[in-house]
Amino acid sequence: MKVKARKGMIFFIAVMTALLVSGCNDNVQTEEEIVTPKQEEEAEDAGDLGGQEEGVEGTDENGEGIAQQVQAPETYVWEENSDTISVKVNAPVIVPKGEGFKTFQVTARTYTQEDYDRISQTILKGATLWDRDYEQMEKSHGFTREEIDEAIANFEANKANGGKYENTGKNVDYDEVIREWEALREGAPEEAIIIDVPSVVSYSPGEEYSEENRLSGYATVDGENYLVSVDNNLRDDWRWITFEVSAERSKGNFTPVVAGDETGVDVEQFPIKELKDEAEKMMADMGFTEFTAAGDEFFRTYAWNEELEALSEYNQDGYGLHFTRTLEGIPVTYTNSEGTAMENNADTSWPYEKLDIIFDTEGIADFKWSNPYSIEKLSDETVFLIPFSDIQGIFQEMIFKKYDDFLEASDVELSLEIDEVHLGYMRVMDKGNVMEGTMIPVWDFFGSETICNHDGETYTNNAPYTSCLTINAIDGTIIDRDLGY
Repeated sequence: MKVKARKGMIFFIAVMTALLVSGCNDNVQTEEEIVTPKQEEEAEDAGDLGGQEEGVEGTDENGEGIAQQVQAPETYVWEENSDTISVKVNAPVIVPKGEGFKTFQVTARTYTQEDYDRISQTILKGATLWDRDYEQMEKSHGFTREEIDEAIANFEANKANGGKYENTGKNVDYDEVIREWEALREGAPEEAIIIDVPSVVSYSPGEEYSEENRLSGYATVDGENYLVSVDNNLRDDWRWITFEVSAERSKGNFTPVVAGDETGVDVEQFPIKELKDEAEKMMADMGFTEFTAAGDEFFRTYAWNEELEALSEYNQDGYGLHFTRTLEGIPVTYTNSEGTAMENNADTSWPYEKLDIIFDTEGIADFKWSNPYSIEKLSDETVFLIPFSDIQGIFQEMIFKKYDDFLEASDVELSLEIDEVHLGYMRVMDKGNVMEGTMIPVWDFFGSETICNHDGETYTNNAPYTSCLTINAIDGTIIDRDLGY
């Protein structure tokens, strides 16, 4: 059976997209399929890429209250096949140390001036913000004469090489584009006109997008320019807000390296232990004492290549760490799901809180904090956790039900390999309520998916932090991570 990494990628994307809807992270919780377990009374630190942190010791004497409740083995091994699905589990079972899980209420919040000040003092060293005066530079659309000349030279080079220029989905004649840029040159200044930007973070509730709720500008730190963006446009119908500081030298958005491409990363240029220590010190200096490192991976910058009409790499690699909240020492489990899926009758979604710090070879390249939470503890009582033996039974039944209907109609076979089982907190919400949620304990089964089509070609999705099944640790019901409930 021949394994191909790139040929047939369109087929792979189509099938994997369908699986994301009908498979991994799928909502399979029908009345007939919910497994109700009987109510009985009753890991290592992750240093490698793709691993999760175990959590810190709780308030009981040995930090083993949770472990005593769930009675999980150190390793879960199991294998089973159906006509179209094979599942192989050989996974460490990671249980956080602590007395027990408690219930917390979660609401979305906006960024505050205090948030900005502590992040600015650490990453930007308190530098003031500035930007170009686009009103004064209106005739050139904010470009200098030199920048316009560079753009024209690039267009002329692409034209000479027979390239195509695409604008809003339509191919445009290069001569027309060059004439437009030459017209801009007539009113372009030699030097950019700079104005100061007040570093004020504000929020005014409303039903429409407001520029008053957005702060954007540049800061210069040790000769490097950083783009600073604080988007506070949190609304009932829009729950996605971000605070980002990105180095101008990056020239594109950092994206996790596609699994299998890690060999293209020069790992030696990233002193991983030192970068981890630096990121954790930055988090402490910024006051993020309630967060912990949840894992790491390599990143790469990508941008749209007009000539090739495809994503191209700037060949700028990065190494980043994912941080997640801890609640009384127990972490929220990190996954690569954004939580932005919606069912047909939904108006909006509520993405999960994320916080990443990414380094390139010159230092910090990107800080991004999305969708911050306000957390309130509802009770000091610890919740009941069903034994892991019951969780195993639920997994072994439901993992097949997730995929059966789709695979029977698609003429493909699926292999799942589970390589980590993790117990931690997850923010869930009631269906249709994107205004508030609850932190509850869940079991995540992390792993990879390999699809084999009728021609015998295989395609593998082994992106880190992919949860193939999420089970409520209190009642054993299935949770769809993409939907958030």
